[in-house]
Parts: sequence; structure tokens; C-alpha cells
Amino acid sequence: MTWRDARLLGAFSLAAVAVMPADREMQRVMQRGWVQQSPFLSSTADIFNAYGSPGVFVGSAAIYAAGWATGRPNLARLGMRAGEAIVLSGVVTGGIKGLAGRARPYASPGRPGDWRLLSGTHDGTRQSFPSGHTTAVFAFASAMDRELRLSYPGTARWAGPALYGAAALTGLARMHSDNHWASDVVMGAGIGIVSGLVVARFHADRPANWIDRRFLPRARP
Repeated sequence: MTWRDARLLGAFSLAAVAVMPADREMQRVMQRGWVQQSPFLSSTADIFNAYGSPGVFVGSAAIYAAGWATGRPNLARLGMRAGEAIVLSGVVTGGIKGLAGRARPYASPGRPGDWRLLSGTHDGTRQSFPSGHTTAVFAFASAMDRELRLSYPGTARWAGPALYGAAALTGLARMHSDNHWASDVVMGAGIGIVSGLVVARFHADRPANWIDRRFLPRARP
């Protein structure tokens, strides 16, 4: 992790703090009757909630497996980088969730300031900050975008916007389902993006690292 990564994560942290005063109003908007009763919005939220978990986990594994099955190391590398970023971001997010102990919106309606130190280690209703689904989808988007630019540059024009767009919609879906405050989503996005950058830089700086040597297939002749 570089100072540039730290500054980016710091910027997202400040953005999350800046959004916190609006958390209560954003919850009110997302839980309005017409928003919750709209079949289109509810179905869309369900799709992107599933994309956040198990979607990106299954997607990473499937891409990796396809690379092995076809003897295409670039494809396997794509899935592996995404998986590494998701795991890294999950470790960071899990630690913060346990420490922060912020109550989820459905558990403490209208009270975004309901924090209880360390309570998230044993109470799932106090694991709101940051959003794990959002962290995972932004880690997936960040790692995939970086690796696609290297291995499949022709896809970069459309793949990056599509990946980040899907990640942003997942964050909104978590708010729609009343599982997270807006600031949880902002912080999760920051952790996910930085995790993808860290994974990409680790491998760029160590092109012959033991992870790739052991877990990537050899190209078929």
C-alpha cells in the first residue's frame, strides 16, 4: 500500500463522514412507500443485492475455473485477481465492522449515530459500517478493471464503466433493503477500490511471485 492509496482511502473516509449528516434523510427517502412498493425498484434491488453476494464471489471463481479449463492464464489471472481483492477487502471490512459496532438502519431506524464499540464482533445487527456487499463489488470492479486493461485492453472502454456502475447500484440496493446507511456505502466503496489497486500493484511489482507460479495454469500450445 502506497501513500497514494492511503490518501485515496482517507478521501473516502472524509466523504463518508461528510455524508453522515444526511444518513437519516437518505434512509427516509429509501424507505418511502412508493419506493418500497415499486415492483421495478424492488426487483432491481434484489438483483444487485444478489450481485453483491454471492454474485461477485461466484463470478470470480467461475472466471478462474474457466481459465484453467481452457488453458488461458490471462483469463484465470482475471478471476484470481478479483478473488484476491475481494478477500483482502473482506478482511479489512470485517475488522472495522466488529470494532465500530454501528447499528443497521432496520435495527435502529432514524438513529445513524447508534454506535457501540466492539459490539459488531458478536451481533450481526451491529455490523453496518462499512457495507460488506459494497466493499466486495467495488473490489471486484477495481481488480477486474485493472487486469482487463492489461490483458484485454479492447474491453476497457466499456467494461470499467459497467463494473463500477453495477457496484454503485449495489450500494443503492443495500440502502433500499435498509441494511446500510449511505455513509456505510461510501466507506465500503473506498475500501473496495483501494483493495483492488493494492492487489494489482503487488503483482505488477512482483511478476514472478509464488502465488502466480502456483495457482495460474500454463498456456496451452
